[in-house]
Amino acid sequence: MKMKFLAQNKFAKTAIIGFATIGLVVGLSPTIAQAATDAPAAVQPDKEYFKKLGWDIEANSSPDMACSDTSLKRVMSRGLKLGIYQDIPFFNIQSGKETTGVDWDINMAVAKYLGIKNVKSVVLQWPEMVPSLLSKKIDIIGGNIHGNPDRYKNFAFTAPAWWYATVVVAQKGNPKGIKAWADLTKPGIKLGVVAGTQASAWAKDAKIADVSQFTTGALQFAALAAGRIDAVVEAEPPSVVFITENPKAEVQILKGMKDVPSAVWANYARYGTRFQDCTLNMAYSRALGELIMHGVIGRILEKHGFAASENIFEPEHNPSF
Repeated sequence: MKMKFLAQNKFAKTAIIGFATIGLVVGLSPTIAQAATDAPAAVQPDKEYFKKLGWDIEANSSPDMACSDTSLKRVMSRGLKLGIYQDIPFFNIQSGKETTGVDWDINMAVAKYLGIKNVKSVVLQWPEMVPSLLSKKIDIIGGNIHGNPDRYKNFAFTAPAWWYATVVVAQKGNPKGIKAWADLTKPGIKLGVVAGTQASAWAKDAKIADVSQFTTGALQFAALAAGRIDAVVEAEPPSVVFITENPKAEVQILKGMKDVPSAVWANYARYGTRFQDCTLNMAYSRALGELIMHGVIGRILEKHGFAASENIFEPEHNPSF
């Protein structure tokens, strides 16, 4: 039986999906962040044109395709340093055992497609991911990451890999009566987020007064179950995993939440590269497009309990809906 991960907290809207599919095939979607090189050729999409087709392109999210760097050649010869972290179902890292997880399998498939023989895992806490990328401790943020204005200023993104929602998890019975995202900003609500995440950035921008920052999802869920906080904002997959594996924990995902902020309605899950590593980014992105269109990523998702029909496209772009 497949576990259902798709959050039903955003109403469906009519959209044309052909252009999203084409972008995934070629692996050069305008959602890739800018990758500065010595000969910049940043794509400047016609935003008004695409807006009429249901796609609001984010500012500064377009790629530089004039690659003249040697980053792909470097990882082919020296190996790829992949940043990973413990968070099931994305990664399950256990001493003495082979690492598993959705993003682990996708990154391994990309490496196999590109012919990268040596992949070096660098285990980090999530808040360390971006600093480790910028300091060249890693070459790729292997834990999937979503774009936002601050991130677009600091590093580049690959093409989309897959999709999932962001949810609010509260104590069972919803004693605080949280029915809309705006309720999280009210006085008296103690919110938990993982540091360095999209949820953390949203909580700061929303000026939420009482926010606890955690280094891992496991720690924030433990705090919620113990009643030290009232709610957490988290990716849906690890939320479902926690509830499934801890049936005695008195927590629940809140359904039907109104007015989901665009800042936390998680867009496509992608991976991170440095701006200057343009050839690596373009190769990674092409590989992801090929893996999606040939069903490889769909089969990886199904292996880990997802429904490929629901977790490749955002709901409004999903041909199955």
